[in-house]
Amino acid sequence: MRKRDYFGENMLRGLLAVVIFGLVGCISAQAQVQTVGDVSFSLIEGWQYQPGADFGALTIKTGTSFWLLAVYTSMPSNGNVNADFTAAWNRVLAPTGYPVPGYSPYKLGNVIGYPGAYYEGASSNGTTLARLYLLETGKRCVPVVFISQNRQVLDGMGHNAQALIGSVRVAPLQASPIKFSITLGDLVGHWAGGIVTSIDYYNPSGQHSGSSLSAMRFGYTIAADGSYTYKYGGLMNNQMTSGDDSGVVVLESGFLTFKGRRYTSRHRFVNMQQALDGSTVLTLWPDADISRIDSSRDSTYFTRPVKQ
Repeated sequence: MRKRDYFGENMLRGLLAVVIFGLVGCISAQAQVQTVGDVSFSLIEGWQYQPGADFGALTIKTGTSFWLLAVYTSMPSNGNVNADFTAAWNRVLAPTGYPVPGYSPYKLGNVIGYPGAYYEGASSNGTTLARLYLLETGKRCVPVVFISQNRQVLDGMGHNAQALIGSVRVAPLQASPIKFSITLGDLVGHWAGGIVTSIDYYNPSGQHSGSSLSAMRFGYTIAADGSYTYKYGGLMNNQMTSGDDSGVVVLESGFLTFKGRRYTSRHRFVNMQQALDGSTVLTLWPDADISRIDSSRDSTYFTRPVKQ
């Protein structure tokens, strides 16, 4: 009897099998840009790159866990994201053993690149989980596939998937490399961020008893010598608040620290990349145990606008 592999003769299936059983014959990804058809994208530091017939794939394996990210050539869009999503799933995932989901996809949030939608589904044999991102660029759309064993493992590399899909560009636009390390010179300029949260409270009887709104804007203006000024303002738990500070930026061992006269805040540096509008986006995580960080919940974004 012929032993059945995960993916039969399909190239993407075969590539995922390579990831599961060991990475071989791939090109190391060193923060560079690759192109498939009319689509370009940045590679992810530490991942391996493998070109396919109509896609480019990034893979990584740690212990028994593995991840695969594949960016496909663009396809026509009919202007309906649900119809486009089904067409993309039928193109890239249905032939490799993933049944088409019976639900509408979710809208992409925290968009750095193109807007779009995503949804996920298990393989027919239950061994892997695939998440399809569909990026809508206007008259074209771009499928990006993210695969691992299950949702928990998949989400462990969710920040890299977000960075990759944020880098995707369709010609004549060209992707820019993602920075996975920075210098003080990379930080010069004004960086703005913000948060909006709303909490509703209920008494033991289930009746609504109140709510709390926080809506804050804050920003750092960083000089070439590493000094900075900081200002914030807005609502914090329904109360107006504002303030400022100044100090110096310290970069060390993958952390970015703002040492101020009044406040000190330390963050894990994640990456820096160019947004679709030309602005630069800095992604940071809190100074916490890496095993407890949820990238979708704990990422903080700062934006530096395009120089006028």
